[in-house]
Amino acid sequence: MLRTRHRPRFGPLLAALALMLFAAQPVAASPIVYNSPVPLLDGVPVMGVNTQEPENQVNPVGAEYFAFFANAGSTVTVTGTRLAPHYDMSLLVFAGLFTDTTQFAGGLSTDFDANDPGFIDFADDEIDNPGPFGDPQSIFVAPTTGFYTVAVTNFSSDAGPPNPFSLQVTGISAIPEPASLALFGLVGVVGLCVRKRRKAI
Repeated sequence: MLRTRHRPRFGPLLAALALMLFAAQPVAASPIVYNSPVPLLDGVPVMGVNTQEPENQVNPVGAEYFAFFANAGSTVTVTGTRLAPHYDMSLLVFAGLFTDTTQFAGGLSTDFDANDPGFIDFADDEIDNPGPFGDPQSIFVAPTTGFYTVAVTNFSSDAGPPNPFSLQVTGISAIPEPASLALFGLVGVVGLCVRKRRKAI
């Protein structure tokens, strides 16, 4: 009887290893640019324009980013107001500052979710603003003293961009003296990463 030679089954193993390596590769980084002023001022509204297409409510790429400073235990209210009837405005709040979108979900996903570092809240339609959509509002107690991030996104607008809006945050603080931006990790985060406030359309 002829004996057949056993062939090592490396094919499935190599395929599995390749899949693991592919899955472990982080998504391409998209730099996060904070709108000015940094930080936001208590109760002072700012204008912005979101340029995302509809159905991007959990997409960090193309979101508009704002930063504010709050003291632990403060009740913070973040209110968004759409300035165009077609825009279905949504927003997310995170503790901390970020440099690029790979920092959300450990760099393995392009979506915002409740497991992201510093996640606090997602807001959409909390305010009954007459029209096809409501406006977002998040009310929370600041868990720590430091900087926070607001990401403004596009939930399910009736049309494409531009999507103008205003944003107001109350219950926040100025950076305490003699603290500096460096002490709170802003060096290298803001610097060139501050966008001049654009005029609302």
